[in-house]
Amino acid sequence: MTDIRIATLNHPHGPITVAATPDGIVRIAFAVEDPDRVGIELAALGNVRADSAALADELTWLQDALDGRPAAPAPATDLRLARTPFARDVLDAIAAVPPGSTLSYAGLAAAAGRPRAVRAVAHVCATNPVPLVVGCHRIVRSDGTSGDYRGGADLKARLLAAEAAAPA
Repeated sequence: MTDIRIATLNHPHGPITVAATPDGIVRIAFAVEDPDRVGIELAALGNVRADSAALADELTWLQDALDGRPAAPAPATDLRLARTPFARDVLDAIAAVPPGSTLSYAGLAAAAGRPRAVRAVAHVCATNPVPLVVGCHRIVRSDGTSGDYRGGADLKARLLAAEAAAPA
């Protein structure tokens, strides 16, 4: 079984949990998510143990990303919770959207090679296992409004504003 390290970052929007395998960050969970469900999801992958020291770099990156200034390159990810090739294609397309930029769900569907799959693309955004690292907060509605976000609309708006204000 895979070893999964887990740590929590205390943040004004509530505690944010990061979990990583030896391959990279496998899950980021916001305070609004059911911790029991997240725990079951991670336990199905392997042995989970708290280890803030082992995740110090990831926690620092996460804090910087939450402040709208994510360092490049982003930490490695383990996308095994993106269970389909389509989900991985969508996450790859999201990862290509740079900080400070946005893309519509329709634009994301086109970038992922499935221009008619706008609803399916939105579902992948909503279930992105590694938000912030794969910046699904940068995906917006076609009318330019922000849309929903797993971490909450408030956090999405804050992230977009902070990234837009950050020096290039």
